[in-house]
Amino acid sequence: MKKIRLSLLLPVIALSACRTGFDGNLLDNQAPDTHTVADTIIRFGDDRLESEVVVRWWGDDPDGVVAGYEFTFGDPYSLMADWQFTERQDSTFILAPPAGTDTLDFYFSVRAIDREGLRDPSPATLAYPVKNSPPSVAFQPGLNQPVISFPALTFYWEGSDPDGDANLNGYEVVWNDTTVVPVPLEAGAGSLLLVADDPAITSMTCNMYVNASATPLATSLSGMQAHSWNKLFIRAVDQSGAYSPWTASDSVYIKPVQSSILLVNAYTTASNPTDFYGSHLVNNGFTVLDTIDLFETAGGNYTQQSADNLTQEKVFAMFDCLIWYSNSAESSLSLGQRTTSEFFDKGGHLLMSVYVSGSFDPLSNFLDFTPVSSLVSPADTTLLLEAGALLTPTDDAYPDLQATAIVGVVKPVNLQIGAAPVYEAALTAKDNATLTFSPWTGGAVVMARKPAAGEADFILSTLELQKLDGLLNMDDFFNKIMTDAFGY
Repeated sequence: MKKIRLSLLLPVIALSACRTGFDGNLLDNQAPDTHTVADTIIRFGDDRLESEVVVRWWGDDPDGVVAGYEFTFGDPYSLMADWQFTERQDSTFILAPPAGTDTLDFYFSVRAIDREGLRDPSPATLAYPVKNSPPSVAFQPGLNQPVISFPALTFYWEGSDPDGDANLNGYEVVWNDTTVVPVPLEAGAGSLLLVADDPAITSMTCNMYVNASATPLATSLSGMQAHSWNKLFIRAVDQSGAYSPWTASDSVYIKPVQSSILLVNAYTTASNPTDFYGSHLVNNGFTVLDTIDLFETAGGNYTQQSADNLTQEKVFAMFDCLIWYSNSAESSLSLGQRTTSEFFDKGGHLLMSVYVSGSFDPLSNFLDFTPVSSLVSPADTTLLLEAGALLTPTDDAYPDLQATAIVGVVKPVNLQIGAAPVYEAALTAKDNATLTFSPWTGGAVVMARKPAAGEADFILSTLELQKLDGLLNMDDFFNKIMTDAFGY
C-alpha cells in the first residue's frame, strides 16, 4: 500500500477563488522486514535438536501490510532457491540428515511479502543443528497369540521415532534369519498377514497382506519353515536411513497342510471326540487328516486359534472339507460365521456337529450362514432324546441312527429356504410345569443340509454324532456324508 504525504497550501489572497483537493508526492513502496524467533541456535554433540523442529517467524511492513511469506532451506540469494509460499507464521519440519549421516546443520530462510508483491531483500536466516535419533518398533498382541499354526499368521506392531513419527520411512521384515535381504514395508504398515502360497511344502514363500488388505503386495516373503519353530523379525527405518534393532516375534510352530480334510475340535472342555471322528473317516479311506484344537488354552491364551478372524479364515480356506464338532453351538457358530466365507467361496464342504444348550437364543443371527433359520423352542416344554431313541433319515440311502445316551436338551430346527432335512429324531417332550413326559409330535428335524439337492456345502447336526452310534453303523453314515453329500 502506498502512503501519501499531504502538504496543505494556504491561500495568499483572502478573496481568491476557492480550491479543493490536496497536493503531495507519492513515496516509493518500502520492502517488509522479516524476523525469526531466535537469531542463533548453538548446540553441539548430542545436545543438538531432534529432527522434528518447529520454526516461527513474523514480518513488519513500514508502509503497509504483510500478505504472506516465502521460505527455503537452500541458498536464499541463489536464483535456484526453491521458495515455498505460506500465509502461516509457523510450521513443523522434519529435518532428516541424509542416509549415513546423523548430524547436519539446516539453514532456514524466510522472507515477508507485502500486498504489492515486494519481498524482503534480506531474508531472516537461522541455522538448525540437528541430530537424528534412530526409530523403534515393538510387536503388539492380536486377539489371540497362537503357538501352533498352519501357515497363515498375522503380526501387529507399533513403530515410533523420537524425532517425530513423520520421520519414519518404513519397516523391513524377514523370516528367521536377519542376514538375508529384507522385504520393505511402507511407514503406514501396522499389521502383516502372511499366507504360504503352497501350504504343503517345507520351505514356504508367503503372500503379504498389509493392514488387512484384500490384495497381497507384489513382493513376497520367503523363509517360513514347516515342522519348525518360526520367528518374524522386524526393524524400523527413518528418513535418514537409521535403523532400529531387529525385533523378534514370539515363536510359532508351523504345521504344513497334509490333507484336504481338517478335523476342527471346537470343544471347550479337555475331553473331546476327535478319535471318534478320525477313526470313522480312516475306516472310509481318509487315512491322512489334519487337526486343529480351536479352544485349547495355555496361560489364558488360545494356543491354536489364529490372531484374528481374517487369519482364521485363511487357515480354513486351505482345506476342502471341515469336520467340525463342538459342545458349544454358540462359540462354534459365531466363529464359523465370521471365518468360513472364503472356504465356501472356494467350494468347501462343512459337516458341523454341535450341542445346542437351552440358553442358546433360538433366533440368533449366528444361524444366518447355516441351513437353519431358527430353532424349535416350544413354550414351557423341554425336548430331550432318550437313550435308544431312533433318528430316521429323510433319504432311505442313509442309515438309521440310535442314541447311546440321554441328551437332556434337544433343539430341532426350522429350515432356511433352499435347505433340506437329513434326519428327524424321536424326541420326548417334558412339560416343565407338571414334569410329565410324552412323545413330541412337533418339528423334529435335528440334521439339515444346504443346498437341498446336489452336493451339499453345509450339513449341520444339533446332536453330537458320537452319541448316535447305538447301531454301530457310523462308518455307513460317514460314507454317505463324504461320498453322496460331499462328492468325495
